Amino acid sequence: MEDARARGDTALDPKTLDDLRERYDKAAAHGIIHNRLRDWASGNHPGYALGCWLRDYKEQAFLFTRDFNVDWTSNVSERGAKAAKRHQAVSGYWHSLATLARWCRIRSYLDSAAAHGTTALNAIRDALTGNPWLPPLPEIA
Repeated sequence: MEDARARGDTALDPKTLDDLRERYDKAAAHGIIHNRLRDWASGNHPGYALGCWLRDYKEQAFLFTRDFNVDWTSNVSERGAKAAKRHQAVSGYWHSLATLARWCRIRSYLDSAAAHGTTALNAIRDALTGNPWLPPLPEIA
């Protein structure tokens, strides 16, 4: 994928993508077939559940191969949720849903600014001086 980006491509070439999708389909089918009837204490075997998820969400999983502007991982969103979950695990609660909503709004603003190269300190300063950072508008064709 890095080679394709270096060439200025915006997506993987169709042959490479077809090969990857075929391997993906085989792996998902393997997980479904070989774990469908395996016993598990609570519901379906995790291998079966994963195989079904991979099959059902294939287009989402491959989105980054068709559009290089899409990040291949969701770590930013997962990192954003971790701190809120950790606070709740440690303290046992949020004082109110409004407090949680404000915290999430600030965290989202800082994470988005960071993704566009703006430091948290600069983003906070700009917001407090009435000139908040905003994501760039998409180009109109």
